[in-house]
Amino acid sequence: MPSVALGDIEMHYEERGAGKALLLVPGIPAVASDWAALAEPLSRSRRVIAYDNRGSGATTVAPAPYTAAGLAADAIALLDALEIERADVFGMSLGGMIAQELALGWPERVDRLVLGCTHCGLAHAEPPDREAGRAFAMETDDWAARMRALAPFAFAPGVDGEFLERFIAKKSGDVQEPEGYRGQIAAAVGHDSYDRLPQITRPTLIVTGDGDRVIPGASSEVMHGRIPGSRLEVVAGAGHLFFLEQPEATLRLLDEFLF
Repeated sequence: MPSVALGDIEMHYEERGAGKALLLVPGIPAVASDWAALAEPLSRSRRVIAYDNRGSGATTVAPAPYTAAGLAADAIALLDALEIERADVFGMSLGGMIAQELALGWPERVDRLVLGCTHCGLAHAEPPDREAGRAFAMETDDWAARMRALAPFAFAPGVDGEFLERFIAKKSGDVQEPEGYRGQIAAAVGHDSYDRLPQITRPTLIVTGDGDRVIPGASSEVMHGRIPGSRLEVVAGAGHLFFLEQPEATLRLLDEFLF
């Protein structure tokens, strides 16, 4: 995976394909490789860039504080380094918060905007499933134990056991330093774009899974009501990480909206 120096961090990213740029913005505790199953088919007709946020994967664990706006500035620095003037942007969870900040702070750099399983601030969001909230907040430096606790809440109830175990094995290897994890959690908790959302002028697709227990679908409905002309889609049979659980449905939505 290539890397590029961006101010105080070294950012690692993955790039596939050629053509119009699509930036894939990760959440917590996601890394660039988590997008592979989606990025590969998308790259047949476009240039797809996925990356590790500061504090995760192979990107530098910089000192706190982290904010969604600051992480958005990192994304802009990556686009600059790759000489990409304008891109479609798809952010998931914390990545969706970062994507909101991109569209608000740098609207000239964003073409179409996809906000996946995210919210516009805790004060305007439906609380997560209580057990899911506890799993995110659990006090442990055992990364594998954290992933085993979090993983069931990434998907709809009744997710296939073998699929879940493969996901746990993969994410247990994507070890994140405690400082980076805490910094990203703080960025998500501190995010609040509610009052600014009507300023988003880019065509916007909002997507949620009908079984999301981390950021329930009501939070997407709030954003839909605040972003002018936005479109809301609910993926059936999917939880928080709908793009992994229902990749074909996700690709259909993206093909329809982005192409």
